[in-house]
Amino acid sequence: MHFLSATSQAMPETVYDELAAYRYSVFVERLGWELPSEPGYEQDQFDHAGTVHIVARHDADDHVIGCGRLLPSTGRYLLESVFPELLNGLPVPRDAKTWELSRFAAMDVSPVPGAPIGRRDYLAERVLLEALRYCVQRGVTTLLAVTTLPVERLMQRAGVDMHRLGPPIVSGGQPICGFVIRVNEQSLNALAAFETLSKQAAAGRNAVSEQVPFIPAAAAQADGAGMRAQA
Repeated sequence: MHFLSATSQAMPETVYDELAAYRYSVFVERLGWELPSEPGYEQDQFDHAGTVHIVARHDADDHVIGCGRLLPSTGRYLLESVFPELLNGLPVPRDAKTWELSRFAAMDVSPVPGAPIGRRDYLAERVLLEALRYCVQRGVTTLLAVTTLPVERLMQRAGVDMHRLGPPIVSGGQPICGFVIRVNEQSLNALAAFETLSKQAAAGRNAVSEQVPFIPAAAAQADGAGMRAQA
């Protein structure tokens, strides 16, 4: 699996365009979110030159299969600007060591055939791990997030050190909540365990594919004919 973590300004324009198209496919077409975006291209007021994007692919030249967006709380961000009620009366966080994670997704929506994503790939856990590792490199200790309840449950099951800011609200017809993720050893180690499992599963698949003997087309057809005759 290949990850790119970079600001919009540092990211190749073609990659950003792929990311915007992927976000539209996931959040607008698949999840049905009502977002003010152009058809096929999702971005909003928080996507500027300094915004950090996490982009996941099977390989460096493959299509996008996961993403996340990181914003420092010293500027404008989603929780503070759009969903302040999720803070449950708490002061708006403004700290260089506190960032926000938004536009988090982990699914393959491309019609182009590629390597299938299985549960043992642990894509969501690995996208989140990449985001936390980026934060560690920049001295970030806390991540704020606004997301759906299934994503919250996924992070809880993964063992991430997190807690809600307050009760959920309904937005766009589904409950969402704000929560805090601690960028600490517990969260990193919990997610890194899934990365190890994912790599082990990939190595196992590769080993199996290498052991499958090559059967010429003519021989395969003859064997198939023989089996049909026996039936």
